[in-house]
Amino acid sequence: MEIQQIIDNKKEYLDLLLQADPQEDMIDRYLDTGDMFALYENGIVQTVAVVVLLKNRKCELKNIATREDAQGHGYAKYLIHYLCEHYSSQCDFMYVGTGNCRKSIGFYEKCGFVNSHILAGFFVDNYREPIYEDGIQLTDMVYLKKKLDSEVDLKKVLDFALDAGSILLKNGGEIFRVDETIFHICNRFHVDKVDTFTLSHAIIISAENHEGEVYTRVRNVPLSSTHLGIVAEVNALSREIASGKVGLDEAIARLEQIEKIPPKKDYFQILAAGVGSGCFGLLLKAGVEESLIAFVIGCILYVWVLTAKKHHISKIIMNIVGGVLITILAIGVMQISSVPLKLDGMIIGSIMPLIPGVAFVSAIRDIADSDFLSGTVRMIDAVLVFVYIAIGVGFTLGLYNNIWGGF
Repeated sequence: MEIQQIIDNKKEYLDLLLQADPQEDMIDRYLDTGDMFALYENGIVQTVAVVVLLKNRKCELKNIATREDAQGHGYAKYLIHYLCEHYSSQCDFMYVGTGNCRKSIGFYEKCGFVNSHILAGFFVDNYREPIYEDGIQLTDMVYLKKKLDSEVDLKKVLDFALDAGSILLKNGGEIFRVDETIFHICNRFHVDKVDTFTLSHAIIISAENHEGEVYTRVRNVPLSSTHLGIVAEVNALSREIASGKVGLDEAIARLEQIEKIPPKKDYFQILAAGVGSGCFGLLLKAGVEESLIAFVIGCILYVWVLTAKKHHISKIIMNIVGGVLITILAIGVMQISSVPLKLDGMIIGSIMPLIPGVAFVSAIRDIADSDFLSGTVRMIDAVLVFVYIAIGVGFTLGLYNNIWGGF
């Protein structure tokens, strides 16, 4: 769904407006001065609405109508929700007038409106022909109102945007992607005065409401492992939000579900690590035999990696021990094999599951986007992982060379 504000040629939608207000001269009273919105799906207008601004931070929903063959699909309710968000920064209350028909009144009550007042005899005094709805002649105009609490909306939107940005950052999203997602969400929900400061491990976000009050949040986001599946899902959700297909409450619920997406099964990760080790061995000009052994060592290595993560073992120890494990296994296979093998071919392929490739590339992208501080932090973190691996491999090769006589 997509919602657009109609500025010109409002009379093109007159046939649709007449469904809700069957007298054209009554529509003319508010059409030119009111704000008109149209909800589209698949390029076809489904619902239109007209809102008029009143005095003292109030507005009135003058007309809302849905195509007959599209009624019952929630278009009108979605558009009302959008309008309440849109006018929450300008108005404290939205009013709507409807006939003395229980069905219409019940619809607006489901949208959060409550009784306000009644204009007795409105339809009799202002319309030339009797108007009937559900077999009931409309006589009185029943007004309902809804409080538009912009301060609560501001905090709710900002908290949601911060959550989305934190999830992206935690799972390997780049700095520019985090900033764009936050701005798209805030703009969609009419929070225009927003500033962000994003680092590799923290987000600071601040917004100002119509009264000049500032709301600021700071979120610490520790560096952790990458989950590109979650990044892709958050990106997809932000695109739906920006296009107007998802409301705030639904978006919050979906983000909670996305955050709970589990990683791939352990056996799948182990197999992928093995395949990656073997394939990288071939790409780096190791022999077929060395690449097959790298496949096996890569699988064994990732069993250790998963165990270390499960028990929250330090990244330093995990990578150093990983380097030691790779080297011991490669030396052991070389010693017992009857076929001549190259030690470097086995090690260079097996080491790949430990390499922080995504973090390293993200650091380069951040630096290229002039996010030097965040890029530098990520780059240092990736380089230190390289150092930890090198310590494990070098220490083991040094022992082998000095104690057992080397190669």
